Amino acid sequence: MRYKLQSLSGLLAFDAAARHGSLTLAAKELGRTQSAVSQQVKGLEEQLGFALFVRKPREIELTSAGRSLAKAVKQALEGIDDKVTTLMRRHEPNVIRLSAYHSFAIQWLIPRLPRFSMAHPEIDIRLNADDHQVDVVAEGYDLAIRGGWLGKLPAGVTPMRVEKYMPVYAPCLADGREITVNELADYPLIGYEDRSYWNGWLEHNGVELEDPDFGKTYSHSGLLVQAAVVGAGIGMAPLATAAQALIDGRLRCVPGKPSSNGFCFHAVTAGDPVSENVALFIDWLQEEMDQMEVDLQQYIA
Repeated sequence: MRYKLQSLSGLLAFDAAARHGSLTLAAKELGRTQSAVSQQVKGLEEQLGFALFVRKPREIELTSAGRSLAKAVKQALEGIDDKVTTLMRRHEPNVIRLSAYHSFAIQWLIPRLPRFSMAHPEIDIRLNADDHQVDVVAEGYDLAIRGGWLGKLPAGVTPMRVEKYMPVYAPCLADGREITVNELADYPLIGYEDRSYWNGWLEHNGVELEDPDFGKTYSHSGLLVQAAVVGAGIGMAPLATAAQALIDGRLRCVPGKPSSNGFCFHAVTAGDPVSENVALFIDWLQEEMDQMEVDLQQYIA
């Protein structure tokens, strides 16, 4: 079959220009000059016999025909990209492309990964740490560890562990002695900007504080835990992030019961069924999380 369009370069230039609404931005994405992209789009229009864009002094705007073609090209290119990704994974069956939150990756996952590698040296874990809501398929991952709330979950999303929170502090904050619940108001209380984490724990433990000293706030749990480690105050920390520091003695827990607001770690996969290696890794993650719960019992009064 002989296709009507003889070159894909014009379609690629058109797709980029349509998505950005700019020939300049399209050129930047494609690594070409603005003039080259403009000529490719014009060549495509000449071949088709109708205009795809209305050209204005500082922008371009899709015509009705351009919008229709842009939709078809987008769907076709996404289909090709998905197929290429699938084929690449088949040719690298022992590679797991993994995405995880920065704090979770640094504080929890990386200290434990050597155990998985020792047990399964044939599997290559390629970890990328980022905090956006990742599109596993579009970004080429096999698995992402993300967070969300308990409830009905879409296909490909498996709940793993409900996060728990405890107030933690460095031994140096109180010269090595234990800080009790009754002393919370005597120290800076650090946490997220959202004080519901502190309020939830206090309510869960029946504690009322008069004029508490809410200190600095942090956007990431890893920053919060590190601040607590250096003695900046008592931090309301997620136990997954604080676990290693509790186990090795850099942090202690204020006596009390862990609280939870329903936040849950999820395993997000690229498809169903998942590969044997991805399923194996998810099982290992769950085992490690379960073991962490057991290990932490001795540090939580």
